[in-house]
Amino acid sequence: MACARNNTLIKNELIRYISSLGIDVKTITKARGNKGFFKEGRIDISKNLDDESAIKTIVHEFAHYINHKLDKSLKNLDIMFGNNSNELIDELLSVTAFVDKNALCEKLTKERDELKTEIKQLTETIKTTYPNFSPTENLKDFHKYAKFSNLNYLEKYDRVKIHNTFNEKLYTIKDVKKDFPDIPDVFVSYLNLKSKQRKRAKISSRINKLNKYYNEPCELFARFIEGIYLDIEKVKALAPNAFNRFMELHNKNHYKGLRELFSIVRIII
Repeated sequence: MACARNNTLIKNELIRYISSLGIDVKTITKARGNKGFFKEGRIDISKNLDDESAIKTIVHEFAHYINHKLDKSLKNLDIMFGNNSNELIDELLSVTAFVDKNALCEKLTKERDELKTEIKQLTETIKTTYPNFSPTENLKDFHKYAKFSNLNYLEKYDRVKIHNTFNEKLYTIKDVKKDFPDIPDVFVSYLNLKSKQRKRAKISSRINKLNKYYNEPCELFARFIEGIYLDIEKVKALAPNAFNRFMELHNKNHYKGLRELFSIVRIII
């Protein structure tokens, strides 16, 4: 990435170039809650980005455009890097992690691990009263105790509003002892266990979705191009084989339009 430049001018030049290709470039939308998105014939860049972030996002979304021109399915990595490109995935993921720290899911993984420890501790607490208790099963004695009570809702929900003819009452895991002062401590532990299991399941689902997203061929290619824009030497070090494959195709003008984009953002390659 070049050091000395006017980002506003470069951003505007990029927009003019991409627009000249017949792509509608919008910079005054919220980009569907993202930094940007590509859809055939259109690129949106969030109005909330500064010029430097906007340039980086334009590079990313233009990579999707190039990908789409070569492979409308956006799912064939061989078309983007040559035959047997699956051999390059580890390198490409290394570049992805360099470009986007969120790709490692470090914060989510830490939260999930902490919940796993808490679930184990709560299980041991419950087992002091119910030695045969398994965290994968429901506690039958709790069901007997909570039968015909609003308490039973908290086995499935962290918070629930109960309506009746005269009033409305909010019940939460946090206030269970306040709302049900006679509840045995072991049942409080059980409800907390169920709550943490739900949270862990949601986090695991989120991690799985992110991993699937970051492993998609179109995202691997887009972040590879982003990486070249940010630090070409870093990309060479992280992904030497992928970079060599890329250069072979780039020199054959495989990625039509990319040479012009690199010229605008002052990348010599």
